[in-house]
Amino acid sequence: MSRVVIGEKDAATRRRLEKLLLAEKHDVESVVDGQALLQKVTTEKPDLVLLDIAMPTLDGVQVIEKLRMGGEHIPVVMITTKKEVDTGVQEALRRGATDYIVKPVGRKDLLARVHRALAGSRSRAQLLVPLRELHDPETGRIDAKKIADFLGVPLAKLAEALEANYPTVYKTPAALALQKGLRPIKRCLELISEVTPNLADTRAWLNNAHPDLGGLTPMEVILRGRAGAIVTLLENALAGIPS
Repeated sequence: MSRVVIGEKDAATRRRLEKLLLAEKHDVESVVDGQALLQKVTTEKPDLVLLDIAMPTLDGVQVIEKLRMGGEHIPVVMITTKKEVDTGVQEALRRGATDYIVKPVGRKDLLARVHRALAGSRSRAQLLVPLRELHDPETGRIDAKKIADFLGVPLAKLAEALEANYPTVYKTPAALALQKGLRPIKRCLELISEVTPNLADTRAWLNNAHPDLGGLTPMEVILRGRAGAIVTLLENALAGIPS
């Protein structure tokens, strides 16, 4: 199952897209203007975006441009009319759109383009994702069990830090609902791994008190649900910014 965000101002088209994708077991959310879509994509990181070329507030080309300038590589399939193919769509493709589909949207064409866009994204992710071993191989999501093993802590402790129910985390450690809390923890591990040669050294750093953390260890801060503070500390240090 992949997470898809639809940006489509026309209610009938939006409902049809939702129905077709939900029938294929995708997790689907929709928005009706470009600014709302841009915010959702940059904060929630879906697997795929379906984007109407003629959105209000920000049109499709503007959304694509802002996403790519912001470093987002999420695949975007444009939704368009025939008359827009030679104008707006071509510009969107030049700015980084993945593909396009013409209204009225047919089931076979939609699913083929969605499958192709997701397959291409996963292939690129195989090369780009650091610490890929911390992800579930089927969904590509971060796996809480793998994170707990990497940290050397009980899964129950990690579930507490995520403010999640332990039995649920145990049964579905790569659940979509856990990803928001797992991302900053994994980002910590990515940054630490850039400067430590092996897992033992990573764990040693995590378990030593740090003066910029009020005498707490980074591990204690992470298990208190404040992994973002460690990310900031490490990013500043790597950038040469004094704490």
